[in-house]
Amino acid sequence: MAIELKRIMSLNESSPRCPSCGNAGKPVKVATLHSLLLPEKRDHIVNQGYYFCSSAECDTVYFTDNREHSFVKSELTVRVGVKENTSPRPVCYCFNHTVEEINEEITRTGKSSVIDDIKEHMKKEGCSCETKNPQGSCCLKTVENYVQEALVRYRSKPTR
Repeated sequence: MAIELKRIMSLNESSPRCPSCGNAGKPVKVATLHSLLLPEKRDHIVNQGYYFCSSAECDTVYFTDNREHSFVKSELTVRVGVKENTSPRPVCYCFNHTVEEINEEITRTGKSSVIDDIKEHMKKEGCSCETKNPQGSCCLKTVENYVQEALVRYRSKPTR
């Protein structure tokens, strides 16, 4: 486990940094940009590696490995849930789940069925995370993090 943590840390240290906030970027495929950028912005995609900035405080969504080209939230066709602080905050783009849905269900029932619902849909019809999720990858880890946060936040509050 310590070796895996070291590997992840070294990846983050060597990942290109967002030109706006300095956050380590996560690689995304150009297919993600082509499917989520506004049509008039797609011609601005250059032939370089692109990275996703996950910082909630930063408007930059994608940037190149040399940090010379970037795209901001307003240049996408979808809201970037991990960067939003107002409703709706999408967390699963394939099956339309939001942070608010998770919070409401946990407040009401003390648990969330969103992860099971996503897994069930994935078995039946698969997913399109690479082209629907701004992070360009499976949303399950992000959803799990939001569920855990909500469980901690609402655990001591009475349900309706």
